[in-house]
Amino acid sequence: MKKDRKNIILESLASMLEERNMSKVTTALLAEKSGITEAALYRHFPSKRAIYAELFSFCDNAIFSKCNELKKEKLSSKDKIKNSFLFFMIFVEKNKGFARLLSREALSSDEQNVSDNVNQFYERLELFFRQVLKEDSDNLVTQPGVSAQLIVTALEGNVSRYIRSKFKDAPSSYIENIWQLLAITIFKN
Repeated sequence: MKKDRKNIILESLASMLEERNMSKVTTALLAEKSGITEAALYRHFPSKRAIYAELFSFCDNAIFSKCNELKKEKLSSKDKIKNSFLFFMIFVEKNKGFARLLSREALSSDEQNVSDNVNQFYERLELFFRQVLKEDSDNLVTQPGVSAQLIVTALEGNVSRYIRSKFKDAPSSYIENIWQLLAITIFKN
């Protein structure tokens, strides 16, 4: 039962991040949305910060599990990068609450450790792209590190764009075109 309630709390937070102003997400509102008391919420998580940290951890694990799976596939580095890029944006589109975490918009100064984790997430993502790009460095227009930085910058920018549109401008409607522009910029052929 404990695990189920924990998941309910995390799902409720993700849902709240999609639908309301971030400054208004309180533990009282989260408990209400989860259908439990605030005291019960604190039995599962020691703080609001811990709830955000666990929700972000789920997001981090989901994205890097897929990236690592793609890294092992027998695909060209270009296809590995493309599939990872598209997966990331579709994942964010389907999990709008994570968009606000990945943009750090949902985080206050009380969740600084989660914000630091988001920063590390993007550094690790850039490292992942750099490693995959190194596999085919002769086919790159520039250095793998510069290309990886460009990809991560495009991802962060598109997450922000999606939030700015109030989740109406779905990345799936334009992300293939963005990828084509990136591919022309990164790969020789």
